[in-house]
Amino acid sequence: MTRLAKQGLHYKLLVLLIVAASCFRVFICFVHNPMNYIFSDMLRHWSNGLHFPRGSYTGAADPIVYQVYIWLLHHLTRDNRFLIAFASALLSVLMPWTYYRAAREFGLQKIPALWVWALIAWTPSLFVIYHFIMMETMLLLLEGVALWMTARYLRKGRTEAFLTLIFFWTLAALTKPTVVPLAGICVLWVWWKKSTPLRDVAVGAVLAIVMLIPQAVRSKVELGFFAPFGNPWLTRIILRDGTRMTYVHYYPPADKSGYLKASAPDIDMAFGAPSCFILPLEPVSLWAIRRAHRDSKAYVTIDGSYGERDWKAAYDHFNHDSDEWWAQWRENIILFFFAPSWPETGVNEWDGHLEYRTRWIWAPLILFVFVCNARQFARRRFDLIPVAVTLFTLVMALQNAVLTEGRYRKPVEPVLLLNLVWVLSRKPVGAADQGLTHAGTPEAAV
Repeated sequence: MTRLAKQGLHYKLLVLLIVAASCFRVFICFVHNPMNYIFSDMLRHWSNGLHFPRGSYTGAADPIVYQVYIWLLHHLTRDNRFLIAFASALLSVLMPWTYYRAAREFGLQKIPALWVWALIAWTPSLFVIYHFIMMETMLLLLEGVALWMTARYLRKGRTEAFLTLIFFWTLAALTKPTVVPLAGICVLWVWWKKSTPLRDVAVGAVLAIVMLIPQAVRSKVELGFFAPFGNPWLTRIILRDGTRMTYVHYYPPADKSGYLKASAPDIDMAFGAPSCFILPLEPVSLWAIRRAHRDSKAYVTIDGSYGERDWKAAYDHFNHDSDEWWAQWRENIILFFFAPSWPETGVNEWDGHLEYRTRWIWAPLILFVFVCNARQFARRRFDLIPVAVTLFTLVMALQNAVLTEGRYRKPVEPVLLLNLVWVLSRKPVGAADQGLTHAGTPEAAV
């Protein structure tokens, strides 16, 4: 069989895999309709969308983009179960394609780029989430589009392309701010590579600020302080208090302006991180984080009239010594590498069990990709994909600001698969800036 014939067969097999995965993703969303799982976080996201743009504390404490999506979905579908499943299926099918487009734009040839599409499409963690009303369903799609626009700017170098990448990275960050480190790495990289004019940088900064204003104003009204990405204090307190359950009594800010007023009376809220109720190393070990072994509670009272004051005071109240900090940090690392993703594994569904069993792939995959990237760095080859994925993964794995959940690993997963194909495939061609050695000399196309 000639090389051309083998490539043709390879291409057909990959297309078949992708078509089958896309059909399977649609099947999942209709068999496990997102409307069947409106509880806990899913209920919060759904309610935020229904009550947008008000939404009281929970609406202001969460990022805004997914709330806008649910609001549109609610009004366009009139809560029709079939149409909501269709919308979820559409997001699910489109998401892997955006990483394929990013791979092609970065310079990967067609067959390796199709492998990126196929691997992401068939990864259980990246399709089971789509039968839930969760931010990640939108976040993963926007992350892929933002990477695509980043590569597009590296190729075109035009003002329009730069503003487009700023728009999509800001949109992704306003969906869930866990992608902010990746966005920052990509924006700094293109600024360095393309010597972006100061005028374009200024216009891009204005665009990002304008996009942040609606949620910043909304949070000021409902929370008493500006929080364009949502309230950062609650998750920090949950990590630091060291308990299984955190109870918050919240008083909204008093109306001082005469025009803008918080939309709800005081409320009681209870929060328990999924990581407090799992055995992340099961069945290898019955190890769990320390707070999982005791029925502990923390109580916090917040008066929004004083802005961040009470949040900061509560955070400082749970201050601990360096030994405790290091212990929580070690727990977070284990959770990042091995914890199952909630809510997929929180319901007794066959695809949730599949996600639970395949979570073991991520630790060895991260190790393998890091070794391959390190070899490239040792040869003084620095391309955006391996650099960005390495730094982003390290930030997410080593952070100790919030109590890690398996779900927090999701934004890393598709870019890891992209990085895997990148290091295993032949040298990428096509993207001019990606074809530069560390010294700036063009490399030979392979």
